[in-house]
Amino acid sequence: MITRPSLKTIFVLTNLLFFFSCNQQQQEQEQTSSSHSVDPVAGEHHFISGYEPITNDSLVNVVIEIPAGTDAKWEVEKESGHIAWEYRDGEPRVVQYIGYPGNYGMVPRTLAGDGDTIDVLVLGAPIERGEIVETRIIGVLEMIDDDEQDDKLIAVTTDSHFNRVNNMEELDLHFRGVSTIIETWFENYKGSDFNVEIIGIRDVDRAWEILRESVEAYGN
Repeated sequence: MITRPSLKTIFVLTNLLFFFSCNQQQQEQEQTSSSHSVDPVAGEHHFISGYEPITNDSLVNVVIEIPAGTDAKWEVEKESGHIAWEYRDGEPRVVQYIGYPGNYGMVPRTLAGDGDTIDVLVLGAPIERGEIVETRIIGVLEMIDDDEQDDKLIAVTTDSHFNRVNNMEELDLHFRGVSTIIETWFENYKGSDFNVEIIGIRDVDRAWEILRESVEAYGN
């Protein structure tokens, strides 16, 4: 008997493929430029210690490591504070999945449960690697990665078409399917060889609780 995919599965796959097609050109440019250079991105200051996590207007500073729609895995190095291409087994790491469903980065001066800075997914059009953007936190994807807490804050910029969104309820109301895409992507992007457990998406209050805990942990 042939099992037909559910409507939810079709919906999620359709949205993921649409996102991928919209960002394919950006991803190809990213891969081309990255393949010719592995020079790290150095900011004006150390990307982890040199910037405040939260502004006076209660916006959250995010350092962009990976532009939306791309798949080369860059990250901020703890010692140098530069953004460099992550290497695994001697090879530059490329995510074996469709490109990131948002701009991926981190909040400076934070310490999360996995011993790194807290991760953030900033929704919207691609933002250049190394940019520091002021964002509004709207929620968090709580997840376990290889037995470590590895939550992903979800944020929007105030100058994007997501600027009217203040929480996950509003995101689901105005941009149907986005939260499902986020869950689906992070559950599957590492493949079946890694133990990733999605706990679920929580709203803005829980996101701020996790963020404040990470800021306090960095200061201790």
